[in-house]
Amino acid sequence: MAVEDLANTPAERAAGYKSNETGDFSDAKEVTVGGMGHIVILGAGLVGSLCAVVLLKKGFKVHVYERYQDIRSIPSAGRSINLSVTSRGLRAIKALGGSLYNDIVSNLTTKVMGRIIHMPEGKVLFQRYGKDDTEHNYSVSRLDLNKFLLNAAAEAGAELHFDHALVESSDFSDERTVGSCLHFRSRKGCLKVNAECPVIACDGAGSRARYALKRCGLTDFTEDLLTRGYKEVLFPKPEGDGFGAKGEDGSEPCDGTFGLHIWPRGDHMLMALANRDGSFTGTIYMDNEGPESFAAFSDTPEGRDKCAEFCKRHYAEAIPLVGGLDSLVSQIVQNPTGILGTVRTSKWSAKGKVLLIGDSCHAMVPFFGQGCNCGFEDTLWLSKHIDDFCCSSGQVSLEKCTDENIAKCFAAVEAERKPSADAICDMALENFIEMRDKTGDLKFQAMKKIENRLENLFPGKFRSRYAMVCYGGEGNVSYANAKELGLVQAQILERLWDSGFLQEPNAVDPKEAEKLIDQLLVPKQKELKIDLSTIRH
Repeated sequence: MAVEDLANTPAERAAGYKSNETGDFSDAKEVTVGGMGHIVILGAGLVGSLCAVVLLKKGFKVHVYERYQDIRSIPSAGRSINLSVTSRGLRAIKALGGSLYNDIVSNLTTKVMGRIIHMPEGKVLFQRYGKDDTEHNYSVSRLDLNKFLLNAAAEAGAELHFDHALVESSDFSDERTVGSCLHFRSRKGCLKVNAECPVIACDGAGSRARYALKRCGLTDFTEDLLTRGYKEVLFPKPEGDGFGAKGEDGSEPCDGTFGLHIWPRGDHMLMALANRDGSFTGTIYMDNEGPESFAAFSDTPEGRDKCAEFCKRHYAEAIPLVGGLDSLVSQIVQNPTGILGTVRTSKWSAKGKVLLIGDSCHAMVPFFGQGCNCGFEDTLWLSKHIDDFCCSSGQVSLEKCTDENIAKCFAAVEAERKPSADAICDMALENFIEMRDKTGDLKFQAMKKIENRLENLFPGKFRSRYAMVCYGGEGNVSYANAKELGLVQAQILERLWDSGFLQEPNAVDPKEAEKLIDQLLVPKQKELKIDLSTIRH
């Protein structure tokens, strides 16, 4: 078993399966599962576990197959990017009712109010996420959240099968509307599962279900990898006041515990998010190859010397926060490298046989913090459409749960979610450039200030793209519409900048700003039927 499997990316996951793709399943043990009211879920990660809870609450019988051993039985170790969860994603958990939402927020998360930018010259600035303190994100350990949701699925009655790795030879190609043959490998050998029920594939960025669908000619996909990677850098709990923004030069202060720390350095950057114990999980991003890269900073005397000189030149302020130069260098040269990529899938569903959701069809780079939020929102729309096609009063109806209705449900989820998934994948890539380069730019910093002022002056007409992405979801504030509105808002800010108002953000003329908003933005909001009042934490 790999030390860390939850943060792996497309190439890593695909490489990990190649040894499992050979062999003949003709003599494999064969079992049949399913029937009306049953659903198979592939993957017990964040999205798969939540999906199981959602379906169990509706009265479905749920069979979960997970490629790895039960993560609840192994210690936390290895690479991990702390997740940023927002109200968009948490809405799917809140919709379940009960105490799940409050238990997660109260026991697993730390508030994140905005970005804390550590400039090269030592200046520290705070950039608020929302319009005020009522809007914030949450930092959470991926592993802790996954364990919590997996426990919830188990307690709700999910039938869990660990150590079952789906193989690409699985077959979704016969003429049935519902039904497929799933091939699994485990330490006990090969297994053929005749699934006489729908399959929901939540098996991650290297989804074998996606590969199987492609082999059957039922979809196509791309895996676009960045030339940059990432490594985990752990920060011990700081002493005293920590390393927050002090509110110098008229900017807002922010306690270091409640910020996403960014050291933007152009071609590379360091980030850190607080853990509940007061420590921070950091991540350094840089080129995989080149003179200043993970390849150059090898665990050799020469590589360590290069890395030490690099750290002193670019991250001098962060060195004592990480525990000293030796600690920072050792983590960079010794920790495993993660690969960053985007998965785009042409078709998410095949009749009522299978539906891909989450990273299995739209894995994205982590720079908008929306990967798990988008996957959670997939489950919310799946829940809504299952209610529409297969349930009565929120509970599964065997009379309605026909093969044809399952197929209609899966098609509706794909139609609803694919445009937004494509949009957030694009915006996540754009945000990489913003965080790496623009957060340290004076013009960008001024624009963020005026953007915040505009959404406080005109909340019914103007909300930042960031707020729409993180706190939207209702009122037709989809990812796709947030992206489209964001383009118009960028034009407005540029117009204000060209007029000279942004040179001193407090000098912006509200009348001039509102005129531009009414002229350019409000018509687009009406066209998209957007209700900005639904954007809330």
